[in-house]
Amino acid sequence: MILQDIEDLDKEDYEDVLEFSADQSTLPMRYVAALSIIANLANDIDSTLVKDDSRVDLSICKMIMDGVIEIEDMSQSLH
Repeated sequence: MILQDIEDLDKEDYEDVLEFSADQSTLPMRYVAALSIIANLANDIDSTLVKDDSRVDLSICKMIMDGVIEIEDMSQSLH
């Protein structure tokens, strides 16, 4: 499948994405993908900013630990 905006998906594909999103067993894979995307975007801005995905993860951990960001209960934050 070619990368599309979510709004451009047909109903069947959209339902498949919703089902995948609701499956909490996919969270680790989605988290790793998000780290990679964040690291790549940061690298595009400043190549010295983030050296790898693990630093993004450590930064996220530190922000959560310091209370800089708060995470809602999973059942409330998804969908």
